[in-house]
Amino acid sequence: MSGSKAVFFAADAVYLPLAWVAARSVAAEPARDFDVWLLVDKKLEATVPPPGVFLRGIALPELFLAASGPAHMSAFSYARLLAADDWLRDYDRLLYIDSDTRIAGALAPLFQLELGNAIAAMTEDCGRYLGNAGGRENWDAYRAVTGLPDAPYFNAGVMLLDAARWRQEALGQRAETMVRTRGPALRFMDQDVLNVLLAGRIAELSPRWNFMTHYMALGLEDVVRPRILHYANVLKPWRDPEWATLYGRRDATAFARLFEDSPWPGFVHKGLGSALPWRKQAALRAAQAARHVPEAALAGHVANFTAMAPRLRREMRAGFAEGAARYVDLTPAERGSWAALD
Repeated sequence: MSGSKAVFFAADAVYLPLAWVAARSVAAEPARDFDVWLLVDKKLEATVPPPGVFLRGIALPELFLAASGPAHMSAFSYARLLAADDWLRDYDRLLYIDSDTRIAGALAPLFQLELGNAIAAMTEDCGRYLGNAGGRENWDAYRAVTGLPDAPYFNAGVMLLDAARWRQEALGQRAETMVRTRGPALRFMDQDVLNVLLAGRIAELSPRWNFMTHYMALGLEDVVRPRILHYANVLKPWRDPEWATLYGRRDATAFARLFEDSPWPGFVHKGLGSALPWRKQAALRAAQAARHVPEAALAGHVANFTAMAPRLRREMRAGFAEGAARYVDLTPAERGSWAALD
């Protein structure tokens, strides 16, 4: 064990390959002084972890399995509500990272942040800019029903947690109560729970640490310099040929390299990077068989994002510039360059 800090991922069978390669990337960070954990479905506990990574098979209580949300969201994400109390009790600080991510830089600086009165640090969700297209239909009414505050809504795909204070304040028990009483109604599952329970006590991270799909290909990377890329959208670079239409081939190529020397060398279809028509068609058929979104809806998504891109570019640059003063991870010099985005 490396002190009282750890990064962890939680994955079922669907997300295990992605969590595995992400955990391996984290464990390879030079001179790291934190542990790396893979929490996996109990049925997967025979999985050999990457070098330097601890693995533990866990069983989610039935309460959380029954409260699962949309098809593209795994009930296993509820593990981040339980880890500090149940499986990772020896750590005072935990950094949770979603499995559908790619690590692009050192994570040690996150553990050095002062949280003050905050229990957690997270990035504001990109739904702020997307409205109904980001799952925010009837948002005011939904907030009233769930108890979400009239405040920025945070994405829990990357979450730095003061685990010691989480335990001291019995927040795990309060989270369980909320899932029991409101579970099926929670649109974003455990993310909603965290936004309610930690209202007013979330330190805001810059999008550097949770650079979501809708921020990509808009000319923001040079200033943001993402450390964690989060593919939180219906399109996935490791699966969908349509990804390249919006964002280019770089991400698919990066994932193909990550999986080459993993237990899943064929995880990324070769057709995604091929110029041969028959291979492209094979990749498309494989993607269509795997994804949960109807083809018409997916085509609408691509068209919608293409139409929104100019507005998103303007509004996100303005939003990042306005947020620079709040982002707890930025240096004074970085705040200046971020503020100049507008």
